[in-house]
Amino acid sequence: MLRKYFYIFYFFLITSSYAFAQEEFKKLTNIEQENINATTSNLLQWEILNQNIQNTLRWEKTDQNEENLLKRDSDKYKISKRDIRVKALDRSVTINNRPYPEISHYVPNGYVSDSQKRITTSLRTISKLRFCDGNNFEYKCADGILNIDFRLISTDKFSFNSKYSLQSISNRGTKFGEESSMGFKIAKEVNPNLSISFGGENIIHFDQDIDLGRNFFLIASTHKKLGKINKENPSILFINAGIGSDFYGYKGNGFLFRAPCLGEPNLTGNDKNNCSWGPIGSIALAANDRITFVSEWFGYSYGSGFSIKPLKERNIIFSLYATDFIKGFPKYAKEHCPNNECETRFYGNISLSF
Repeated sequence: MLRKYFYIFYFFLITSSYAFAQEEFKKLTNIEQENINATTSNLLQWEILNQNIQNTLRWEKTDQNEENLLKRDSDKYKISKRDIRVKALDRSVTINNRPYPEISHYVPNGYVSDSQKRITTSLRTISKLRFCDGNNFEYKCADGILNIDFRLISTDKFSFNSKYSLQSISNRGTKFGEESSMGFKIAKEVNPNLSISFGGENIIHFDQDIDLGRNFFLIASTHKKLGKINKENPSILFINAGIGSDFYGYKGNGFLFRAPCLGEPNLTGNDKNNCSWGPIGSIALAANDRITFVSEWFGYSYGSGFSIKPLKERNIIFSLYATDFIKGFPKYAKEHCPNNECETRFYGNISLSF
């Protein structure tokens, strides 16, 4: 057996040596030929002849349609250099793979999820519940919600996400882990400047203590780059607009229509399965990839504030908003405020994607 392998190896060695020798022979032949050509060139005497040759330009008229096509292709190239790709990380976004802060908080956006991140966790804190008779940040009035967004399916122009929400993150009245629910978001990119999404938050309840509402939504999102075209972290204006149910269609804002919201309890169903729908939206100005200024209307109320990304290359986001700071607006808010008078409250968010 060893003898057989020795013959095979020996045959392979001879064949390789022969091929290598042939290659070296070709190289030597080429070198000799170049030396001969160089010697011949030195022996020959060359004479430069000056001839007056006049070259005339020949102009030819092209077809107008062909000229238009060339111009159109050039314009498309210029536009493509200005294009940006926006992807979502829950309420924040990425611009050409660069993380940006939130462009809304309560209002969802229509953008397709970024395929580079699978999970986005966010801790929403509220300084005071509207009905609580106390001060901001008091233990009895403050509250918080943990949201975990899972990217299940993601392509360049389509995504499907699920969201788990945990309302009871303390032992105040309920045990930790109670009041949990599930939602979803389906997003589709129509073109580079327009995306739409449909989904719902807190749709599937795992117990009967949740008071967040069954909040379906249909949202369209667009954006406009501002300032320098070739800037790596450009200023961008974002607009989200659409409709939503229950929490979004709360009280006077739920004037559009009523539709089934998949069960009870809910906020606007009046002990039935039908929930109210109303308009929602937000506008955000991203000065750069480190800070955005946001105003939003989410039916239950409104909010204005800012969101920051303190670390340049990390998508850790901090946000702070104020709400109920306009006296008497909305009119239906005072029904749940102590002594029918609402005070400024604050809400914020800490989020991380990985």
